[in-house]
Amino acid sequence: MAGDEGFEPLINGLSVRKAGLSMASYARGWCLLGLLVLLWPAATLCTPADTELKFPLTIPYALLGDLAWQPREGEEPAEFADGRCRRLRIDGSWLDLRNDELYLVSRGQALLGISLFGFCIKPIKWQGSVDALLEPYIDAEWKLRFRLGRTELRDAQGEPATLLNFIGRLIRPFINQRAELFGLDLGAPREQINELLSTMVEPGGLVELQSVLASLRPGKPQVNEQGVLVEAQLTLPEGFVDRLLPPGQADEAGLASTELTQLQLERLDAFLVAVVKLLGREITDPTLRQQLLALLLESRYRLVNILDHDEPLGEEPVRSLFISDWERLRHLLLAVDPGTITHSRLLRYASFLNAGDTLLALDAALPQLALWISRDGLRTALHELAPAGATPNLEYQYNVDPALRELFGLPPEPPPSPPEEFIEEPDEVEPTIDATPPDPEGENETPNSPDNSALRLPLWAQLLDLLVPTAEASTAVPDRVTELQRALGRRMPRRNELTSYAEQIAELLEVIGQQELATRELGKAYNAVFLDLLPATALTESCWRQFKREDGKITYLVLSAEAVG
Repeated sequence: MAGDEGFEPLINGLSVRKAGLSMASYARGWCLLGLLVLLWPAATLCTPADTELKFPLTIPYALLGDLAWQPREGEEPAEFADGRCRRLRIDGSWLDLRNDELYLVSRGQALLGISLFGFCIKPIKWQGSVDALLEPYIDAEWKLRFRLGRTELRDAQGEPATLLNFIGRLIRPFINQRAELFGLDLGAPREQINELLSTMVEPGGLVELQSVLASLRPGKPQVNEQGVLVEAQLTLPEGFVDRLLPPGQADEAGLASTELTQLQLERLDAFLVAVVKLLGREITDPTLRQQLLALLLESRYRLVNILDHDEPLGEEPVRSLFISDWERLRHLLLAVDPGTITHSRLLRYASFLNAGDTLLALDAALPQLALWISRDGLRTALHELAPAGATPNLEYQYNVDPALRELFGLPPEPPPSPPEEFIEEPDEVEPTIDATPPDPEGENETPNSPDNSALRLPLWAQLLDLLVPTAEASTAVPDRVTELQRALGRRMPRRNELTSYAEQIAELLEVIGQQELATRELGKAYNAVFLDLLPATALTESCWRQFKREDGKITYLVLSAEAVG
């Protein structure tokens, strides 16, 4: 029989079949791929004042299968022959979890006999599978590896074939060599935590930081339905946490509570937009793409509700929104079929989920630093998702995003209407109900007017417009719609104008609704519902009530908590 080198053709030809573990188990296993990594130091002793950070690491089975046992496209089953009487063929291989033990199951067939004078004497034929127990461990270089445990031969019906275990011994060297060749590097994510913590120490504290990172140590790997689990621990010595600088101090200095909340929400929204744009270019499943759009829009609805609160706000509502959005994003990524994406993309998705979970784990241990919403923390997570060389933008934008509109099949934004002329109005007493209505275009524009481009609109007042076409008319819309838009645009009705104003709004919505149904037929059962929901939605999203007249001028309504609107 040839040595181990003779099994090399089998190694290259080993195929993968995702059986035994359900696809749901594969998807659920896309959790965290590795985390904070350095050299493997000996376990360190901790004093009662030390802070212990624990990070549960999960390496998904789908990733193990794709990296270790993926066959080349178009390859035939692997075969090995040692003369006429020793033949082995592997038809397929997959991972299987049984009773908290992980097996590599290889299905194939073998012929084994005695070669004598060119003849094969009393050959034994076998067809079935070999179950090899895989025992995970982490080596000194922080690579996940497997030792080969016991092997068991089964016949074609899946029953133990103990009398033919000598055939299993023929197959075992092949499986053992393949297991020894496999190693999943957990070193890259170490840079995530190193980069993040480096921004929170003084230059003179970098040496201490490296000493802290050297305390990282892995626990014993275990297996469950999600994947291979490793609990890593990091020891923060007494006083180290007190010397950390909260990230983002320069940006947040001097901000009132409401302003800080708005800044945090802007960061969260910019992060979510960047993630949606990156994933929207890669995910082809129409259902998942719609879920991406729904995630962004629903997050913005909740964001508006937070800013619409009339009491001073703290971090908790924003933190709750981040955690909710993160969990939805996690479930969405886990729903991507791992068989439809490349190895590199699978690694990026897993590393991204890991980076986000790292933020939450650090935040749970160090809540005073608010790492979860820091610009550095979000940028670190986003860097793991972006393709090599790409630099996603984390700056909040108020203008309409044409890339988002294109990703989700929305029509291009209509061109803006020509600028309207405003007629200056002298300060006057509010007219009585019987007074003659003024010209709709006669509202004055003042330095405090929301139409003044020098005054930035509040976050929530523009947020939902980033994906929705503006209300400005284009030259291509029907004349009546143009007339109504011109009559209503940039206009704050007076008390005696409310009836006619409401009638014009209703007419505009009716005309636009009919126009929309003419181009996008919903079906007879839904047309009436759409026409009823349109004015209700318009009323909910309307911002005219957020302005008031003060000393004859139009200005923002400011609540007691200093919130605009």
